[in-house]
Amino acid sequence: MGSGKYSALSGAIAREQAIASVAANLANVNTNGYRRSQVSFAAILRGEQQASQSRGINYARVERNYSDFQGGAMRKTDDPLNFALHGDGFFKVQGASGPLLTRRGDFRLDAQGLLTTSNNLPVLDEGNNQIVIAGTENGEVAVAEDGTLYLLGPQGARTEVARLAVVTVTDKNQLRREADTAFALEDGATETPAEGVRVIQGSLELSNVNMSAELAQMIDNYRAFETYHKVLKSYSTLGEVQEDLGTLG
Repeated sequence: MGSGKYSALSGAIAREQAIASVAANLANVNTNGYRRSQVSFAAILRGEQQASQSRGINYARVERNYSDFQGGAMRKTDDPLNFALHGDGFFKVQGASGPLLTRRGDFRLDAQGLLTTSNNLPVLDEGNNQIVIAGTENGEVAVAEDGTLYLLGPQGARTEVARLAVVTVTDKNQLRREADTAFALEDGATETPAEGVRVIQGSLELSNVNMSAELAQMIDNYRAFETYHKVLKSYSTLGEVQEDLGTLG
């Protein structure tokens, strides 16, 4: 009986983690640049152990959490500080503990002209320096497809300010999800300048979460969780009956 009870318990815990992942996706369905989170399941015991130790009953667990880096749809905003990436790349920003990568491009300028993300992380250039754009009261910001930022002044004057750092990572499994839409590089991972990626001004990339698919997954996970919970309740009832029978004996 014990093997079945622990199998149901491990399955319930795994489904609870899957539900939390789907809930996070649904909460961020309208978050620009968000990448949906997914979980993969695995058996705790190897095949031969399933037969010999647990009589074929599977002890399930969440093997790992990973992110789906498929691109999201584009939305035109006409805001000159909204940038979207067309292609496989990330913007680079400065986090509290080091550089972070993100696809979220709804940037803004603070009072000192520092270019930041919507949650106040400085945006970095290709030399890992923070970007300051001064003089916007007399001009406007423009960006080329290669990420070069310009300040457009009167009489057609154009001053180059900086070039946005747009990088990529060969193995995206080496990216660790951080707060908001940002990712950090795992130890040993390296980034490289992205090639063939275009920066599009006045547009934003939306979340890649499909609400209908996520709701279907949520229902499926809840049903599985409830089934495991019922099995655990049945084992609890059987245990009480066994105790009563033992007392009568």
